[in-house]
Order: sequence, then structure tokens, then C-alpha cells
Amino acid sequence: MRLILAIVLLLTWNGPGLFAQNSFTRRAEATIENFKQNTEFSGAVLIGQNGRVLFEKAYGRANREWNIRNTTQTRFRIASLTKQFTAAAILILQDRGQLKVREPISRYLPDLPSEWQQITIHQLLTHTSGLPEYTSPPEIERTLNLTGATPQQLVNLVKQQPLKFSPGTKLVYCNTGYLLLGMIVEKVSGLDYATFLKRNIFIPLQLNQTGYDIRADILPERASGYWMRNGRVENAGYVDASIPFAAGGLYSTVGDLYKWNEALATGRLLSVESRRAMFTPYPETELSGMHYGYGIVIAEKFGQPRYYHGGGIQGFASAIERYPRSNICVVVLSNEEETKSWELSASLAGLLVNKR
Repeated sequence: MRLILAIVLLLTWNGPGLFAQNSFTRRAEATIENFKQNTEFSGAVLIGQNGRVLFEKAYGRANREWNIRNTTQTRFRIASLTKQFTAAAILILQDRGQLKVREPISRYLPDLPSEWQQITIHQLLTHTSGLPEYTSPPEIERTLNLTGATPQQLVNLVKQQPLKFSPGTKLVYCNTGYLLLGMIVEKVSGLDYATFLKRNIFIPLQLNQTGYDIRADILPERASGYWMRNGRVENAGYVDASIPFAAGGLYSTVGDLYKWNEALATGRLLSVESRRAMFTPYPETELSGMHYGYGIVIAEKFGQPRYYHGGGIQGFASAIERYPRSNICVVVLSNEEETKSWELSASLAGLLVNKR
């Protein structure tokens, strides 16, 4: 009789959660399978809520030539998700009293074109600077993607071009702003960008599988990148990490990005003031019903706030999103350039958000 009672109590306490977990896993897998019917998916996915991982799984191959499969430990280039880390680096320096985001960038980078000098750090962070895009000149595709370049060499590509609009008047997404932010991090801290992030973000948060993607390094479990050309999968073109730099030069895993997102949400890294600044929907950044904070797109979906960002670079696609009201986070990383990672992440988030 006691044994039967114990079994009943065990099922009462653990059964519903276990059954619900299995049901959610099935629905998540069905969503991913449906996504794969429309576009081949190679990568990894993580879904978490309230600080707990609910679903984590990898698909496809990290290296097609050796037929090595992706795992949840595979390291992918995260492209523009890097901007969140760059924004946090700037806010860390502000928390330490080493800079102020409302000051002009000329205070920290004096050798800029005169037209750029009154642009503020805040305007770089929010894509409201009016700067020309440094990734557009043909030299990038022809040679620099392969050889690499210094940040100053990249600035030199566009420093003679006029501003696109008066700074602070509207939102136009621009990698040049985050290139300059990386330069400011280096100038103010006295460290190179990669070292500053490692010492002040990666190590403190134990993001042990995240870093600056230096191709020469022997990096365990690094994914190869692929793209579609002429109807077939090919090895993607090479881009040296110095070209995306602070706008897109990092690699990571789904697990590390989940830890990163949790740290931002729970205040483990930034002050209350800095977190508020990062997630504020500034009026001048409104575009098509969304705003841009500091490395964060702020919008609404499923009837509640949504913080997200996507990324894309040769051979890779990425997305991360959080629904703070429901405390849900979804991370999608792919080593196929054409993957619509943000669509998959939103569909998976909807499995949980729509239940509330």
C-alpha cells in the first residue's frame, strides 16, 4: 500500500511537468520539421523559459566534406548578434565612469572627418548617426574580406563620403557605427576589442565557447559556412573577422548565447541604468512599428514586448529573441546563409507565448 501511495505521489508531483515537457518537445520538433520542408536547416536551436532550458537540439552538418554533424556545442559565427556585446562593452565603460554615451565621438576618436565629430556614442549605438556604410565599397568583396584590415583602414574607405542625414533624426541600420564603437572600446580601455570582451564579459559570465573568430586559431567544433549558388550548396566565401569587427566578428554556441541573454535579463553584467538604456525604445529610432535600443531591436509580437536581433554573414545566419513578460528566450544558429533564422525563432517562441 505504501509503495502504491509513493508511486501516486511521484506521478502527482513529477508527472504533469514531465508530460508537458514531452508535449512541448514534440511541438518544437514538429515546428522545426515544418520549417525544414520549406528551407533546409543546418544548425542548432535552444528554447528556454524562467532560466531553464526546455529544448536544445542540433541539425544538419557542421562540415559537409567530412560529414561531421552539428551538435549543441558547435560554434557558429553569430554575425550582427555581436552588436549586443559591443553595446554592453560601451555600457560597462560608462558604468565605470570612463565614457558617457551622450558625448560626441570626437572626444574619444579625434582623427575623424569634421562632419562626423559631433555624432554621439548614443547615435552610433542606435543607428541614428547618418554615417555611410563601410561594407559597401567594392574593395571589401574584392580583397579585404580575404586579407583583413584594421578598423582605421575600413574607416578610410568611406571617410570622404557625406553623411546620409542629419545625426539623430532617423534610424538607418549601419555597421559603420559599430565599427567606431569597437574603436572607442579599444581607445578608452587600452585593450584590443577581443581581449576586452574576453576579460569583462566572456570570463565573468563563463561564456567559455564564445570569442572573436580568428581564422588562424585552431578552434574545436567550429562550423563551416555554406551558401546556395546556382541551385547547389557550396562552401561560402571567406570573410576575415577584422572586416565585421565589432559589428559582427564573434562566434558562439546556443548555450552560451542563452547564458548571455539570461545575464542581460537578470542584471548580472550591467547596472540598472545601463540595462534601462539598452532596452529603451528611443523616439528617433522608430521604424515600421519597432525601435532600436543599444544592440537590441524592440518590438511587439504575440501581444507582448519582444527584444530580438538577427545576424547574417557569408555562410551563417543567427537570431536571438526574448519575451520579457513571459521570460522566454529562443536562440537559433545556422551554418547555411539562406536560413531565415528570425522566422524560425519567432515560430518556436510562439509555442510558449501563445499558451499564456
